[in-house]
Amino acid sequence: MNGMARALLRAAAPAALSALVAAGCATTGINKGQFNIVSSAEEVEMGRQFTAEVEKEYKVYDNPAVTAYVQGVGNRIVKVCDRTDIEYRFGVIEKDEMNAFALPGGFIYVYTGLMRQMDDESQLAAVIAHEVGHVAARHSAERLSQMYGYQFIASLVLGKNPGMYAELFSNIFSTTGFLYFGRKNEYEADRLGAKYLNAAGYEVGGMVELMSKLKDLEGREPAKFEEWLSTHPPTGERLAQVQGYVATLAKPASPARNKDAYAKIKAQLPK
Repeated sequence: MNGMARALLRAAAPAALSALVAAGCATTGINKGQFNIVSSAEEVEMGRQFTAEVEKEYKVYDNPAVTAYVQGVGNRIVKVCDRTDIEYRFGVIEKDEMNAFALPGGFIYVYTGLMRQMDDESQLAAVIAHEVGHVAARHSAERLSQMYGYQFIASLVLGKNPGMYAELFSNIFSTTGFLYFGRKNEYEADRLGAKYLNAAGYEVGGMVELMSKLKDLEGREPAKFEEWLSTHPPTGERLAQVQGYVATLAKPASPARNKDAYAKIKAQLPK
């Protein structure tokens, strides 16, 4: 970090700390009262940097038809979400595990192992809607703000130490990683996800069905849930919460499942 940056950081603390905290708290919308010192533009840049780490560490599934399909489902969810100031990008990771995750700034990935467990498009949309909920609520930016504070965030955004991204990403699926949001935020993402799924015209029961299936699968094949359970509450707890959310929603007249379209995509996934 250069001398000017150090001077700015020293000037900001401690006298201006209370002002920084106040400025860093959202005053409206679904983020009201949440501490976050990362702007949308900074969040998107972080997401781009972390995406580069994803592509180093994981095998991104190279099938344009599958990627376009997932992006299309994602776009349908994004149209009805609470945050549209950024561009969302959706990708598929070739890995035989049950997981999906959202990086800062709207970069979202779904695993092929999870997609193979789905029966129709509404279930894929349910997973995507949950991840969009994390992005809309800015959970990763809040988590980074709470974990590291102003000095670290400033250094990261200024790009003075590019190795920081690799270091942070190496710890991504642990209780100390920035994708560990805790029960409160996971339940919020489920609630927002159910809301978005329903508003997009999908069968919201798809979320309940998929969670029920995954709950059963957890007991039979726990090794496939290592990443999932490292950052999420037990699926049984989430299922009970989601059933409550779904019961309060006014459903569309003809909710979409798109089983045939999804079957064609599912057939292209690696075995």
